[in-house]
Amino acid sequence: MLRRAHDVPPNTAGVDPHKARLTAFEVFLHIRDAIECERPFSVVRLGDGEGAVLGYPTITSRADVDGFLRIWLRTTDVSEADVLALVAALKDAVRGADVLGLPRAKQIEQFRLWRAVQQATDALHLHSRALYSHTVLHRLLQYALLYRPILQNAPFLGLISCRSIGSRLQRHFNIGAVRYYGVRGERDEPGDVQTPHYPDGFLELRELLEVPFAGALFLVGAGAFGKVYCQWIKERGGIAIDIGSTFDSWANVGRVGRPARSLDVYAQVPRIRRSAAVARYNGLVEEVGLDVPLGNKRAAYFKKLPRSW
Repeated sequence: MLRRAHDVPPNTAGVDPHKARLTAFEVFLHIRDAIECERPFSVVRLGDGEGAVLGYPTITSRADVDGFLRIWLRTTDVSEADVLALVAALKDAVRGADVLGLPRAKQIEQFRLWRAVQQATDALHLHSRALYSHTVLHRLLQYALLYRPILQNAPFLGLISCRSIGSRLQRHFNIGAVRYYGVRGERDEPGDVQTPHYPDGFLELRELLEVPFAGALFLVGAGAFGKVYCQWIKERGGIAIDIGSTFDSWANVGRVGRPARSLDVYAQVPRIRRSAAVARYNGLVEEVGLDVPLGNKRAAYFKKLPRSW
C-alpha cells in the first residue's frame, strides 16, 4: 500500500531527505492516489531562486534576493516588508508540500544558491513531513510521459502560468474544463500579462483563485511565487503540481530544450507500456547525465503502475 503524505511521521530526525528520493514513477503514484481520493495535495520543487528567497536573511543576503527579483520583477524596488512576507509565504508552502523536489547532489556541491536550499530546509526543519524527489521532477515526469495519465480525461484543469496553452492541453488530453490564471513571467519571457507579478498580481490571484471542487487539478509555473500558489490551491481543496519551465517547452518558446520535453511527444508516442516507459526514462536520464535514481522494473512500485498509458 502506498504511504500517504499524512502518514509520514512528523519527526524524521536522522533521515537524510537529500538521499532518499522518489523516482518520477513513485511520485506519479502518489499524485494518482490523491486524485482518486480527491485529497488536497501539492508537489513543490525548490531551485536556486527559491534558495535565495528561502534562505533570507540568515543564509542568503538581500543581494541574492535582488538577483531573483530582477529576473521576475525587472526591479529590486520591493520593500523589506514585502520581501519578508514572500519569505514567510514560501516557508509555509514548503511546510505544506506533500512532495518536495530538492536539488541534486551535483547542484548542491557546485552552486551556492542550490546549496542554500538544503541549508534552509535543514536549518528550519521545513522538510519534516514531505516525501522527497528532485527539483528536476517536472522533466522526469515528462521523460516518462507521465503527464498523460495524470491529465487524461480530467474533468477540470487549472493553469497558473504566463503561457496560455489551455486549449492545446485540452485537445491533447481530452480535458473537460480549463481555467487559466495568467501571471507575468520572467524578464526575458514575460508573456501577455502586464500587471507586476509581486505584490500586485500575487495579491490579486490570492483573491481570484478558485478551486471548483475537492481534488481539482492545477498545474503551476511561476517561480518562487508558484510554490505559494500551490499551497493556496491545496488549502482550498485542490491538487497542485509545480511544473515550472515545462510550460515553456509545451508552448515551444523560451527554454524549450530537448525534443523530449515537447508536448508533441504525446502525439508521437500515443501509447507506451510501463516497461518501455522505464527504458525511455532511464535512457534520457543517462543521456543528459542527471544524478537521479533510475527507474527499476524490479521495484515494488513497478507493478502498481498502469500496464500502459
